Amino acid sequence: MTPIELSRRQMLASLPGTLAAAGIAGAAFAAPRRGTQAAAPVSGAASPTSPAPAADPWAFLDRRSPVFTRKCIASSSSPMATQAGFRVLQDGGNACDAVLAMAGMMGVVEPMMSGLGGDTMVLVWSAKDRKVFGLNGSGHAPSGASLDRVPAGPFVPEHGAMSVTIPGAFDGWCALHERFGSKPLAALWEPAVAAAREGYPIGESIAGVWGLFAPELKDFACPELQAILLPGGKAPVPGQLVRFPALADTLERVAKGGREAFYAGHVAQSIADTLAAGGVPTTMDDLSRQRAQWVEPLAVRFRGRDVLQLPPNSQGVVALQALGILDGFDLAGMGAADRMHREIEALRLAFAFAIDEVGEPTDAMMEKVRRALSPDGLAEARARITDRALPLGRAVGGNSGDTTFMCAVDRDGNMVSLMSSISGVFGSGLLAGDTGIILNNRGAQFSAKRGSPNAMAAGRRPRHTILPGIVLQDGQPEFLTGCVGANNHPQGTLQMLVNALDLGMNAQQAVDAARFRVIMDNDDVQFDAAIPEAVVRDLVARGHRPGNPKDFRGAAQMVRIHRGEGGVGPCLESGVDHRLDGVALGW
Repeated sequence: MTPIELSRRQMLASLPGTLAAAGIAGAAFAAPRRGTQAAAPVSGAASPTSPAPAADPWAFLDRRSPVFTRKCIASSSSPMATQAGFRVLQDGGNACDAVLAMAGMMGVVEPMMSGLGGDTMVLVWSAKDRKVFGLNGSGHAPSGASLDRVPAGPFVPEHGAMSVTIPGAFDGWCALHERFGSKPLAALWEPAVAAAREGYPIGESIAGVWGLFAPELKDFACPELQAILLPGGKAPVPGQLVRFPALADTLERVAKGGREAFYAGHVAQSIADTLAAGGVPTTMDDLSRQRAQWVEPLAVRFRGRDVLQLPPNSQGVVALQALGILDGFDLAGMGAADRMHREIEALRLAFAFAIDEVGEPTDAMMEKVRRALSPDGLAEARARITDRALPLGRAVGGNSGDTTFMCAVDRDGNMVSLMSSISGVFGSGLLAGDTGIILNNRGAQFSAKRGSPNAMAAGRRPRHTILPGIVLQDGQPEFLTGCVGANNHPQGTLQMLVNALDLGMNAQQAVDAARFRVIMDNDDVQFDAAIPEAVVRDLVARGHRPGNPKDFRGAAQMVRIHRGEGGVGPCLESGVDHRLDGVALGW
């Protein structure tokens, strides 16, 4: 070891003690992390838009740094997907083209989370229109779906045909491409087709998720899917080449043939036949009438910004209501336990509202949503928060699940925040015939309670967990956000924005910081192991019951758009969570 390497190691080894002596140990929970600027300690006031010079000149050596680029960025949880999007941007494609290229690749490299058998939701900032457009690409229950077919119990089954909704992702991607795309989908998906056909080396984190759920796969996946996902009866290890030749053929077919190639003909018939064989009668008409919807995003104010999410059936209302509640608290001036207590309570109140009220949208439902997000509604909810935890648990299915998030910014300033998901890990466990498509289990998100606004019924869409985010400041995008992991989506989004706007963290710190996760149906709160024990003890004393800290809490991404204030930028700053294999690339 050279003297330089030795001195660097000694310096790094001494950093924790040095920082503790300075009073900033556990900084992610008690104060802004080193190298950042604290937010203004006034509730509702706009926080600084750029970080201050690093207080500790060596801080960059003990953490992953954000990626700074000048004009373009592509970001995802997979290096291969990010590379596909980045190449599109290099070749003159726009942000929509880039996320579509990434979405196609994600269905190959993260098959337990995403793919043609799932759904998508999208927010698009059009630089030309200076407006955010929302796209709901979620699917509906087939004509044979009925609570009469659901076994007795509080939840809809998590696997099998009864858990499947008609895949909406491809129709959503077609709608996105038709309105904003500039390059042929077949060209955008060439890398995905090649990866599926020729093979790709699986990443470490995805191999870990794959292996973690391999024992369960043997219990719920059909034999054909097990043969594909568990070669030799085992999950693949990091670096092992994985191939999906049947999926490659289908990706190529639908990319060339468009919507008709998926929702009519062989692919549609395979989906219908698979569900019918599983006891849920499904017709070709169920497939052909699937349509994505362009919708007006909902918004709430937080720290002088407008946070945008999709309306129901998305649970974006959870993130918005919780952030609106927190906007009335001086979180930056609180200790870690006081701050986290209010974050947890705000989320639990918002989840309780969503579980009680949100499903397939109606005029009456939307009126309740608008009321909940109004200043009066937020103030009423805020007043319910005391120093003690409220018992607000709601029985709800689909607590487990995974998603993929990707986002892109192009040289013209167009931006896309997109999520895609097959819901639970490896979805329903069903393959659609010989297409290689893993069908979702989004139907498990339906309520089995008759009379619920989210009750299962033919033609209805369930309350949806996925929620891509965009945050505007003075009418222009400042953040693209996304956090995966089922009902962790709004929780991770909230904690990222608090980290950035209240605690002054940069984009990488904001996504990497330890998090908590509220479990709605039993009132448990999972605390990341990195959260100081004293903070957890304080929260337990307030009535919060700790859950298993090892459970997966999802991975997040954030892009921050700096416009030149305070000497920073104009530039793009991107953070990609260490919890998965992702990267951001741009120039």
